[in-house]
Amino acid sequence: MPVNDRLTIAVFGTKDAVTTEIVSSWSEIAIDLVGPYTATDDNGQDWSFASAIIDVRYEPELMVPLMNELEAKAIPYIFFVPSCAAGSEQGPFVLSTESEDIWHIVAALSAQERGTTH
Repeated sequence: MPVNDRLTIAVFGTKDAVTTEIVSSWSEIAIDLVGPYTATDDNGQDWSFASAIIDVRYEPELMVPLMNELEAKAIPYIFFVPSCAAGSEQGPFVLSTESEDIWHIVAALSAQERGTTH
């Protein structure tokens, strides 16, 4: 949800998925990345983010319950490849400091209707 004209996006992934440089780059354009949360974190109490991005490296048995919870709350989400794994994992979205990667993710999340998966 935009707060003070800022967008908040939850990151579900491992600690290596989000660096301080990535958080800083996104913050410069009024986007706050929160997390990283693990797919099994009990975040059901505070889902105050506008959308979510999920590390593509999660196994389906972890990813599917998270996807179901996001869908039930009509929170748009996409899958990303962390910059530390780019090239070794397939996927169109890379979480990085590059403005092209940032806007690619934001555009995909914005294009979703609330509750649509992708």
